[in-house]
Amino acid sequence: MTAWDSLKQSVLTTEQARRVDLVAMKKYHMHSLVLMENAALGCVSWLKNRYSGQPKTLIVCGRGNNGGDGLVIARHLLAAGWDCRCLLLGPVVRLSADNLANWEILNASCPSNVRLVEGEGAAADDLKQEIAEAELVIDAMLGTGVTGEPRFPFRKWIEWANAHVAQRVAIDIPTGVNAETGDVGERYFQADATLTFVAQKPAMQLKETVKLFGDIEVCPIGLPAEMMEEILGWSSGS
Repeated sequence: MTAWDSLKQSVLTTEQARRVDLVAMKKYHMHSLVLMENAALGCVSWLKNRYSGQPKTLIVCGRGNNGGDGLVIARHLLAAGWDCRCLLLGPVVRLSADNLANWEILNASCPSNVRLVEGEGAAADDLKQEIAEAELVIDAMLGTGVTGEPRFPFRKWIEWANAHVAQRVAIDIPTGVNAETGDVGERYFQADATLTFVAQKPAMQLKETVKLFGDIEVCPIGLPAEMMEEILGWSSGS
């Protein structure tokens, strides 16, 4: 069994997942944008295999790096000929550095495919209609770094996505689901599938919460074999 095969079957806490990025950047000199690009490419490969009919896709993106993942996914789906749009929560000055970099790329190349919204406009009726018209809704709102009840406008976006018959895919973790415990509040993204990175998260191993994730796929982020071996050697909570 390869290191990657072993890693896919392992579990990383949220803190260990953050540590993966830190070690990759500091020790192995991998730029964070490279990690984001690789993560998104793993998701795109899965999406192409799962949905060969190229459904009309809407990716709902937050301001952090989970949203940046969504923007990269959109860019590659568009390059493959998909009908894909992004809904991104602004303002631009509040985007994470890597999210901003990928928004600038997508906005320069496909400006009509990414919509930046903020304030009351983030709950406009036409956004609700746009979500309702999608055949596939991809959740790139918050990721594993945020816990607790989703706030405005994510509560609205989750409500609208869940009310629709589209397929729903979460990136890394469904928004509103605690990656450690599987705890959920009043609103959480009801995923048909979850594409997570490097390894599974603790809640994905719990019998009482595994149903929250739908089909689980662990996607690579291009880590060197030596680093994967190092991760496998981490003890829980170290």
